[in-house]
Amino acid sequence: LDDVKSRSKFWYFMSRLKKVKKANGQIIACNEIFEADTATVKNFGIWIRYQSRTGFHNSYKEYRETTMNAAVDALYEEMAFRHRVRSACLQII
Repeated sequence: LDDVKSRSKFWYFMSRLKKVKKANGQIIACNEIFEADTATVKNFGIWIRYQSRTGFHNSYKEYRETTMNAAVDALYEEMAFRHRVRSACLQII
């Protein structure tokens, strides 16, 4: 995701979880997290919330990948071809 979209998602979840408005908070930095060791395969569990044709659903999925970014990419691909969920309708919690 780009910087603008990630900041927008952050404020969306903050306003839902805690009553914090954008005017009362400040984002110091927005950095992508890279893995220290990309040679070993790890298990990643991802909680998601997505909108389907029938409503909103919460789900938990596990992926076996070398990096967290690869696991998230696999999540987006699987949700697109199995559930026909677009990336705009998918929220990683």
